[in-house]
Amino acid sequence: MKSILIIADGLGGRPTDQRGKTCLEAARKPNLDALTERGAVGLVDPIGPGIRPGSDTAHLSLLGYNPHELYTGRGVFECIGIGLDVRPGDICFRANFATVEESKGSLRLVDRRAGRIESGQKDLEKVLDGMRLSTRGVEVQFRASTEHRGALLLRGKDLSPYVGETDPHEIGAAIHTAEPIADDAAAKRTAAAVNELTRKSYELLKDLPLNQARVASGKLPANILLVRGAADCPHIPSITSIYGIRGAVIAGGALYRGVALACGFEVIDVPEATGGLDTNLRAKAEAALEGLTSYDLVFVHIKGADNAAHDHDGEAKTSFIERIDAEFFGTLVGRVDWDSTHLAFTGDHTTAVDYGDHTADPVPALFAGPNVRRDDVTTFDERAAARGGLLRWSGQVLPILLSYANQSPKFGS
Repeated sequence: MKSILIIADGLGGRPTDQRGKTCLEAARKPNLDALTERGAVGLVDPIGPGIRPGSDTAHLSLLGYNPHELYTGRGVFECIGIGLDVRPGDICFRANFATVEESKGSLRLVDRRAGRIESGQKDLEKVLDGMRLSTRGVEVQFRASTEHRGALLLRGKDLSPYVGETDPHEIGAAIHTAEPIADDAAAKRTAAAVNELTRKSYELLKDLPLNQARVASGKLPANILLVRGAADCPHIPSITSIYGIRGAVIAGGALYRGVALACGFEVIDVPEATGGLDTNLRAKAEAALEGLTSYDLVFVHIKGADNAAHDHDGEAKTSFIERIDAEFFGTLVGRVDWDSTHLAFTGDHTTAVDYGDHTADPVPALFAGPNVRRDDVTTFDERAAARGGLLRWSGQVLPILLSYANQSPKFGS
């Protein structure tokens, strides 16, 4: 048996998204509706009812892990996913290029994403990677990821993940000073390093030719690095040790590759998988089909719907869902061996268009394959899934998928 898990980031919605409909309800999606007819649907709370999930904790839970026990912070997944060699004792952060301006002796936030900077990130990376700090014995490693995103690793003795963030999350607010969360020397030393790095990133980036050119062309400069999600290495049992299978991941974003790598997946690189609205969905489907010939399980992450919802753009989210249907599922469904393959499709959370962020609303989930008992639902959306035969549950989408493939370990005798 083969299995394919597809998670569309921020897939779920609210009826306020599109004139009384969610984006899924408004979207034309004949391939997903046809797939729903041959399978069963329900609603899944990514972590649990009423818990507003982050993408990292949601993915851990959907993959069958307990984030309350294993989660140390997002930064480590960003660093692993981007290819940094994370070692015990390293402290990892997720990072954003942002735009700030000087005002009354402080740096105030203009844009958290530097206008979703679309090019030149490697030039910024070269300036920041290897930055020298006065905090003795602290090595800085930085890698740019997609758009404004990046990953930061601090290496040295006596460092701690117990430090706050520098991102104020509010336009016009002053950039935060990272504070130690624990009352010990390591946390204070790490916070000092983060604050020095933040100040130096502004000094190094503000006058770069790249940023001068962006300002001249009417774009926002990427003139500071903001960090959050401090984390050290988690200890996560691999899917191979639990299920005895080999799995691969296809994902454009470093976070999702990082979560999968930490869980024992291998990476299938798809050069045109950008992690944005411009990602090549047909190429992802082709790579998934090819991956099924070598792996027991292929996990595909699709990001764009979440980006659109964070930007309060319901039309763009609906359009991207239609692209998922036409380009990804239109490529995939007719070429899957349905006698020996099970498929699951869901989201990692709801991202409501008017709210512009993750909410605790459950998301629809679909399972199809030879061992799935079909229900009577014929369309794939939130309200239809509430009538589905799988009812409502929390997390555990991958274990359910692998149970259909007869690959779940037995609990007890």
